[in-house]
Amino acid sequence: MAEKDREKWDLRYQEDPGDLSPSPVVRRYICLAAGGKALDLACGTGRNSLFLAEKGFRVEAVDISRMAIDRVSGLHPGITARCLDLDTWEIPENEYELILNIRFLDRRLFPGITAGLKPGGVLIFESFTGEEEDRFCLTKNELLHAFSDLDRIHYDETKLEGEGRFKGTACFVGVKAVHKAG
Repeated sequence: MAEKDREKWDLRYQEDPGDLSPSPVVRRYICLAAGGKALDLACGTGRNSLFLAEKGFRVEAVDISRMAIDRVSGLHPGITARCLDLDTWEIPENEYELILNIRFLDRRLFPGITAGLKPGGVLIFESFTGEEEDRFCLTKNELLHAFSDLDRIHYDETKLEGEGRFKGTACFVGVKAVHKAG
């Protein structure tokens, strides 16, 4: 499965590198993160990784596509790009001040995303929604439930115009609580 996924995404990025400007939700909520180490899951060709690195983050950019990772590798010295199969990779616990998950969905990673944030760490998550159960689409309010352990800063679901499998997007921004001793 991983090799087929890699080939699919390598071909996609060869034909179309995608949008090169950072995601609007990342641009809007980056101010919540104090800096430090960031994880960009399924980073694609690095639009958000580059933005984070330019803001002073040490970015770990991960994607299954070798072509995408080759492009990301040379963008900025603050980016460490790794070609990984996210279907099997485990996010290190208590490692990141910021985790991005933009337009990618692997529900298996939800617990690891929360665990991977340091206390006070920020999650910015945006993915597509659909009308029915679909492994590539979120259901209504799914992110609210999946990340209920985080303090919610922002949540919205927006409909997309047109036909097709993707009916809209859901966006969640949250902060992992800082537990005080005592």
